[in-house]
Amino acid sequence: MMQGWVLIALVSATGDAVRDLAAKRVLTKGNSLLFTWLIFALPLPAIYTADYLVGMPQPLPGFYGALCTALPLEILAQILYMQALRLSPLSIVAPLLSLSPVFMLVVPLLLIGEKINLIAGTGVLLIASGAYLLNAGAVKRGVLEPFKALLRERGAVYMCVVALLFSFTATLSKKAIMLSSPLHYMAVYWTGIVVGMTPLLFFAYRGKWRNTFRDGAVRKSLLPALLFVTAVFAAAYAMSITKVTYVTTVKRLSVLFSILLAGAVLKEKSIRERFAGGALMVTGFALIVLFG
Repeated sequence: MMQGWVLIALVSATGDAVRDLAAKRVLTKGNSLLFTWLIFALPLPAIYTADYLVGMPQPLPGFYGALCTALPLEILAQILYMQALRLSPLSIVAPLLSLSPVFMLVVPLLLIGEKINLIAGTGVLLIASGAYLLNAGAVKRGVLEPFKALLRERGAVYMCVVALLFSFTATLSKKAIMLSSPLHYMAVYWTGIVVGMTPLLFFAYRGKWRNTFRDGAVRKSLLPALLFVTAVFAAAYAMSITKVTYVTTVKRLSVLFSILLAGAVLKEKSIRERFAGGALMVTGFALIVLFG
């Protein structure tokens, strides 16, 4: 019988995948920044209500320092994330989030010479192989062409940067959660994202507010925001009853769900190759997270 936390983590993974699909369908060049701001701002009342009902903890020393360090990186990552969804096929960009643990291994290797064990090294190879398969059809033009085709996708490049940024923010966020609670961390962190993005919003949309809101940005962001907060709540609850690494691994199945949705709903091409590539990347991700 499947354990309860697995089902909850699968709910989170499904929420992530459907959110990205919903976002992909409504994002435009003119609304992407506002859309990013809204999906963090709209759920805040629900998050604070839940945090209050559970009992707001008194954060331990170091909590706010970790958040303040992570916030600029998180804001940049979220902006690039939405740009990546807007610019490139969902079945290409979604799997690239699996690169985050690779960066978490490679950075210490480059900076301090920390060695990578055999299982983690295997995970890195699987992720690289999966990335190659995302554009496997391009191999007819050259052995390295699948990687080159990936680099020609601006959205794919953005998502690689997002994965790098997430490798830093994930570590800082984990520290902040340990110093408070998942809900309180989310309430404070998302507030910081909203506050930090507000000046960017006013600068980007000065003189354009009427046209932007006439486009229905708030209405269009409601479903992705609801799915986002549902996914996060589910993940936070699952993490409270089992190991974080287990939940993170199951959540990464969102990559495969996203690829399937991209084929079924968005009619994107080469879904079989991309699903195979995504499956390899998720397997590599699991090896690194669980055993690396």
